[in-house]
Amino acid sequence: MHASIGKIKSTVYILLLLIASSVILIGCSSIQYQREPSTTEVVEKMRAETDAKNRELIDKLQKGGYVIFMRHTRTKWEQKDVVPFEYYDCSKQRNLDDQGRSDAVKIGEAFRALDIPVGTVLSSPFCRTRDTAELTFGRYDIEMDLRRWPNAETPQDEETILRIRKRMDELVAQMPPEGENIVLVSHSDYLKYRLNMKLLAEGHMAIFKSDGNGSSELVGMIEPEELFRLY
Repeated sequence: MHASIGKIKSTVYILLLLIASSVILIGCSSIQYQREPSTTEVVEKMRAETDAKNRELIDKLQKGGYVIFMRHTRTKWEQKDVVPFEYYDCSKQRNLDDQGRSDAVKIGEAFRALDIPVGTVLSSPFCRTRDTAELTFGRYDIEMDLRRWPNAETPQDEETILRIRKRMDELVAQMPPEGENIVLVSHSDYLKYRLNMKLLAEGHMAIFKSDGNGSSELVGMIEPEELFRLY
């Protein structure tokens, strides 16, 4: 009798194990395993998010009312600026390379295709900024305080830098005429100071909005390749 009960218990136990195993297997088969996205998929997603954000920025620029701070496009880094600077002697400066000249032209094409209205264009006196302004917008006026800053090696240099910083704060806080944007073609010095950045890459643009009271805020940044994707 006891042996029969033992066999029944063993049989029931085995049946329960089989049922439990079947349930587990069925459950596992219904689980959808998700693979990790590929590098290409991650890049495409980031690019799509960037493009969406930049389209919002372009929508704002199309209405006017902003100051666009643009660093000159790509240059020949093997060339060096000779100190003291001779602004109109391009042979003693770092100049645009072929890609920089091409990018400047394409940026202008993008502005026109995207209907971004441009009023005043101010440029640093250096050849690379003047060339960028001319190739992009076909016109410019010289603003000496958009020039590259001196190295702070003497009290006079430090005084000059402080004065230029103040002047450039005023330039990016300008209130453009209705329906226009102001463009400043300059160097990376100011944004390194204003935004605590190490470097604004060549051709990149920072967009400022005046508060009408002498101050401004950064509302966005866009680089050439991002701009080219939008038109």
